[in-house]
Amino acid sequence: MKFIENILSGEYKNILEQLSEDVVLDLQTVGTSKGKTSGIELLRKQTEYLKDEVKEVNILKVFEDKEHLVIEYDILLNNTFDLPLVAILVKDGERYNAVRTYHSVYPITKGHIFRAAIFSEEIILTEPQEVVKYFDAIAIGSTEATMQTLSFKDDVYFREPAGWRWNHKTELGLKEHFNHFFADGGVPLKFHNYIFDKNKGTFAGEYTCDKWGSATFKAQAGMSIYDINKTTGKITGIRVYDNVDMNYK
Repeated sequence: MKFIENILSGEYKNILEQLSEDVVLDLQTVGTSKGKTSGIELLRKQTEYLKDEVKEVNILKVFEDKEHLVIEYDILLNNTFDLPLVAILVKDGERYNAVRTYHSVYPITKGHIFRAAIFSEEIILTEPQEVVKYFDAIAIGSTEATMQTLSFKDDVYFREPAGWRWNHKTELGLKEHFNHFFADGGVPLKFHNYIFDKNKGTFAGEYTCDKWGSATFKAQAGMSIYDINKTTGKITGIRVYDNVDMNYK
């Protein structure tokens, strides 16, 4: 599906014909809706939010499992910043019955907008093994344990939600990044859903974040994506899509 492309061109029919009648949309910054009728209005709001900001739309990666299709976009903005945006489409036969998008608003507003938690039920991740170890490591704020899950022979990187200008690479660069990341303690994420495309070696996890080090704040939704070396299991790339702000108490 050309989701963002059709939103920007106003071709809502092309989107709606691929959605179920009771589809649930949960789109970053513009809200939620249920059903196609209210969905049209939400798509229009998304168009209004993005139409004057976007210069070019590129697809970074597409992957899937039996229940989901994930599309990662690299969007170039008129202000020369890039806007990483991901869309998750939940499969319902030949259609989709839910669509969720995640992105930081910083490239557009240089600020944050509160995004409430989407899910209520928490799950325990059991795969892939090195990604599970990574989450355990960031939960306790251990740079050493986090670094052990990364594949440096594959030029591993960590891209922040605000875009490729905030991309961390090399062993020294990533160590400095995680030391800063954990300066006040760990980040224990609560996971609710995941997509693991074993053929492409890509994992995506939807989570809630309400604690960072000693700070606690309103629960906020987010998602992160991990490319994996299929031979070693180590992580080769991390891309985060959230708008988490610790100031929302």
